[in-house]
Amino acid sequence: GGKAAFTDFRYGNGDGWVYYISDEQSQFRSLRRHHPETGRLEVISKDVPWDVDAFDLSPDGQYLAYVANEDGIGKLRVLTLNDMGEVAVPEIPVGVIANIRFAPNGFELALTVNSATAPSDVYVRNVPDAKLVRWTQSEIGGIDGNKLRIPRLVRYETFDQVDGKPRTIPAFYYQPEGKGPFPVVISIHGGPESQALPTFNPAVQFMVNELGVAVLLPNVRGSAGYGKDYLLLDNGFKREDSVKDIGALLDWIAEQPELDASRVGVIGGSYGGYMTLAALAFKPGEFKVGVNIYGVSNWLRTLESIPPYWESYREA
Repeated sequence: GGKAAFTDFRYGNGDGWVYYISDEQSQFRSLRRHHPETGRLEVISKDVPWDVDAFDLSPDGQYLAYVANEDGIGKLRVLTLNDMGEVAVPEIPVGVIANIRFAPNGFELALTVNSATAPSDVYVRNVPDAKLVRWTQSEIGGIDGNKLRIPRLVRYETFDQVDGKPRTIPAFYYQPEGKGPFPVVISIHGGPESQALPTFNPAVQFMVNELGVAVLLPNVRGSAGYGKDYLLLDNGFKREDSVKDIGALLDWIAEQPELDASRVGVIGGSYGGYMTLAALAFKPGEFKVGVNIYGVSNWLRTLESIPPYWESYREA
């Protein structure tokens, strides 16, 4: 009953199970398996309260690998199928993991990692000995990747509460070298059903490394990756609540000794462009600059001009 997503169906290798990802009766997309003959259903990733993005089965039926989006960071897990025991995983660069595939030999696992310091690169992990080998070096135009900044994940309190405690909003924080106080740019993602991720972003790295500007990428309410309820928190008349989350971020900036709350800019494209304009409208004295990249500035005009194949979006 109700609406649910079902993706990535795979038959097991002779074990009678069908493996798939679904968010049925759950806040998050979990990895599951169903046995058609017996009717048994198991949630494999039940202990991981985050969305599962992808999985793969080894050809010999020995291993199962899957990737979860944990607070915007890709986490790889490998299980032995006979007992669902977890296998040790080597340290993987912080970023987004995709394209996981087992080799025909069954014990080598290929994956791509897109991180803040490098575009997508191919890594191969040897499952039994937990070694990870980088196979490619993506081109970054001669820049020294060791000098690029890796963001840290922060959470700041906003205006409302969850279970009697202040709701927190996640954000990726890029801090320049030095003591500051640094000017700040808040970069808001599009969507709104999307997510800011710690991936390779030349514009952010330029601001941080060349201009000495701190950059914050918040995932305000309505962002994907934090459960169904979080995704719906900015719908309809609650739209301006997501703008209030940017106001709460301004309060957080003012509390950080290394940041200059008197020099804050905001930028975004598409929905992020609308959020930029809304932030400037609701907090007109708080920003030194705002950059709207093809964001909605007139909702009536936008709704009237939506093409027929986007009718479902207009209704929503």
